[in-house]
Amino acid sequence: MSAPRPAFATLGRETASTPFLVRPSAMTIPHRTRLMLVTPELAETEAFAPVFAAALAAGDVAAVVIRLAAADDRTRIARAKPLIATAQEAGAAALLAGEGVEDIIGKAGADGVHLVSATLLPDMVERFSPEKIVGFATTRSRDAAMEAGEAGVDYLLIGLDGAEPWDADTIRDRTEWWAEIFEVPCAGFAATIDDVAAIAAAGAEFVALGDAVWRHEDGPAAGVAAAGAQISLGRAPTP
Repeated sequence: MSAPRPAFATLGRETASTPFLVRPSAMTIPHRTRLMLVTPELAETEAFAPVFAAALAAGDVAAVVIRLAAADDRTRIARAKPLIATAQEAGAAALLAGEGVEDIIGKAGADGVHLVSATLLPDMVERFSPEKIVGFATTRSRDAAMEAGEAGVDYLLIGLDGAEPWDADTIRDRTEWWAEIFEVPCAGFAATIDDVAAIAAAGAEFVALGDAVWRHEDGPAAGVAAAGAQISLGRAPTP
């Protein structure tokens, strides 16, 4: 398995000395698990922008995956640009997801692309690396995950490769398997805030959240704050 490329250091505006580049061994200082937010599929962004900004300001968010609904390129760029700017101003990497978004990454000013199709991986890595981040939402197949790592992705999202997340036990177990063996950083998807601590404890560099934040009963900002508290709990040393 090849080590992640330096492009991944741009995620969260980190420097080349950060633990995101190479997974720390048991002999090094443990890495700091951070948050990755996955937006709903957005057909418009004006109403979403304020809650998006509030969520980013509420915790340690390393990256956001901005999912764009189908539209012409001009419309998608106009929708994405304000969110990208907000994310980057907050110190988070802005990644675009959705069919065909690879054609607007540059014009929109995004930091990279988040893929769900393995068939696109080789072309996207060749096209964007090392200047941009290329992430991938793996399927349940361990072989597919390993093939993505070999293809040169900058991170692997575990637990959300479609409309519905996997069950929590599978996500935790697969995250732990990946974290123990491979150097490519991973994000484990937490369907609920209560799942965050276990994913952090499993060794994920990132905990990804979607509706658990956006539909939080006290608002997205409260969801991010609660997730951050759970990360601290999950990464706390065992007595």
